[in-house]
Amino acid sequence: MATKSKRLVPARAIHPGEVLREELLERGIKQKDFAQMIGVQPTHLNEFIKGKRNLNEDLAIKLEKALGISYKNWMSLHNGYVYDCKAIEEKKSNEQKATEFEAACGDMFNLKVLYKRLNMSLMPCAERVAQLKSIVSFDLLSAEELKMQVAGLYKHSEKVQIDEKNMLTWLILNNISIAEAPTLPIQYNKGNALKAASEIAAMANARTLTIETIKESLNKYGILYIEVPKLDKAPIDAFSTMADAHPVITVTYRYNDMDKLVFDVLHELCHIDRHLTKEQTAFISVDDGSYATDPREKEANEFARQTLIPDTVWGDIMKVGCKSLSPFKIVKTIAITAESKGISPSIAVARYKHDTNWYNTSAYRSPKICLLYTSDAADDMQCV
Repeated sequence: MATKSKRLVPARAIHPGEVLREELLERGIKQKDFAQMIGVQPTHLNEFIKGKRNLNEDLAIKLEKALGISYKNWMSLHNGYVYDCKAIEEKKSNEQKATEFEAACGDMFNLKVLYKRLNMSLMPCAERVAQLKSIVSFDLLSAEELKMQVAGLYKHSEKVQIDEKNMLTWLILNNISIAEAPTLPIQYNKGNALKAASEIAAMANARTLTIETIKESLNKYGILYIEVPKLDKAPIDAFSTMADAHPVITVTYRYNDMDKLVFDVLHELCHIDRHLTKEQTAFISVDDGSYATDPREKEANEFARQTLIPDTVWGDIMKVGCKSLSPFKIVKTIAITAESKGISPSIAVARYKHDTNWYNTSAYRSPKICLLYTSDAADDMQCV
């Protein structure tokens, strides 16, 4: 099998005529005198020294006899020059193609951010383009097609600022993360998403949930869990799709809020169990999905609500009277009652605030998410 040459491509090719010029200068021989010495026309020798005429075997033999530098050395210099000229030309061509490729990509998505996330910013243009192409499983110039596979991508609120290039960049990063994720040894079977949802909701209400326990629970049922850091003006909360017969849930930690994360995961588990098909291969939740008109999004939201707090339990919580009309005391009563029924006070209070559109209390906040890194687009998030 042929192996690729490891020879470095120089900034410019060295013509053997340059070597002869330096040799004559070192020996104090004038070009005119040397031409007469070896029996060639001075103009031909001058053209050779200036790189305008290539070396041939006859001249190499004459140089060997006159200077004591072997014929093989001269021919080796010539062959190296020819090789380097071709390599430099190819490099220039590759650089030009890479530059044109980057310009085309830059019209569609945020290439600068993509390179930064992939630690490729400092690479030479042709090298980083080659590496990028090697890790992406599709033609980046057709990346716009990624949006066609996703339900809900652009059904967003007018109040939400969205950068279309960053949204597509996030989808590309997600695609790369899924491709690089380790294969799960456990097969996914129909109904596993519901089992995982039940476990995760139980841990959330018991306030024992962590990122690791979410991942472990999902992986146990053959579901991948991936996190892609958020991008500016790409308000994506969660994403679900299938990869090699395994469902995948991708999340961003846009908010340092464990209860919201749980809701997003349960939302996507509903899509996995009920909505992913050959025709609809992916779902995305943008800015919590409450604006969505797609009935599948509404169904997924209702599934998450019911899984965290079944309506029967919620009805029992709301039946408990409160002697005060103060919403602050009502919230306290709801929290105490919820806890007595095995429901997390923060989850119950969040549902009450959402249902009543009353957010004037910071009591019973959701637990924080423990992050082991700081996103380049976010403030530090720490466990509290």
